[in-house]
Amino acid sequence: MAEIGVPCVPLSSSEAFGVFSKEGALHENHDRGAACILPDRSTVLFACLDGHGAEGASVSGYALRNLLAGCASALQAGKPATDAVNFGFARTSGTMAQNVSDCRFSGSTAILTVLQNTDKGRVVTTGWVGDSRAVVARTRPQQQGQQRAPPSGSGGYIPVPLTKDHKPTDPKERARLADARAIVRPSRVINPHTGAWIEVGAVRVWDSSQIYGVAMSRSLGDMQVHPFLIPTPEVSTRLLDEKDKLLVLATDGVWDVMENDEAVIAAGQANPQIASKEIVDTCAKRWDTQMPGRRDDITTVVVDLSHPDLCVAPPFAASPGGEGA
Repeated sequence: MAEIGVPCVPLSSSEAFGVFSKEGALHENHDRGAACILPDRSTVLFACLDGHGAEGASVSGYALRNLLAGCASALQAGKPATDAVNFGFARTSGTMAQNVSDCRFSGSTAILTVLQNTDKGRVVTTGWVGDSRAVVARTRPQQQGQQRAPPSGSGGYIPVPLTKDHKPTDPKERARLADARAIVRPSRVINPHTGAWIEVGAVRVWDSSQIYGVAMSRSLGDMQVHPFLIPTPEVSTRLLDEKDKLLVLATDGVWDVMENDEAVIAAGQANPQIASKEIVDTCAKRWDTQMPGRRDDITTVVVDLSHPDLCVAPPFAASPGGEGA
């Protein structure tokens, strides 16, 4: 039983998807990735999370378990996917303080994706907070004069983002933070030569006392920075077609050193299990070369959307998850 009071969802394995994670250079692995084929087999959940802070591993582990459980229970109760995703996030965030030792100064990004086969088509509904990212690999349109589209392994995919990073510099997020009168700035340190305060590093959202700042505008945990930093997800919905071939979820251990277009091409080079590992290994080498001793945790979920395990018809008529935010 999950902490939110509904049954836990067992994780699944299938040739249809691969999940691979590598610990960073600085601490235990705070990342989490998972896939769950629900009992009706026409619905599959995917998740990818990146914890931070001293209890980052506890926060991301708690969030993974309860996001999956909450979303699955809502779906099985007949809720649309968008409502189920929001329910999972709300229940997970609302119970975290009672169940995680320190979620004031620790937190996690989170992506929760629902793949449904419905009577109206195949629908992907994605809820997220933070800067982990989900993209669909779509067959590249045939260029005028081409006899046929290029094969997928030779750059035949283009990325279609399902998420947008929740950064304090994003215009929409910055407007929300300004309305809340949040303190948004980089960290400040004393210049050893002049004694003056200078700003360094990424822009952060700060708590009122300015003792703790987070380099994103939404997350799970990080309650010291509430109500400025919020756990409310954005939700997107995409109706898939035959040109949507792959789904890639990953933490910023990937996205800090690999662009979306390269990731979807890499995801199409091999089966999902091999591709997820090769993406992580490639990114780990780049971290070790470009930033020795500072390698982040790295996690990737690669999904073959055309695999038979993910194309099971629903046992009864179902509706897509509704329009996303």
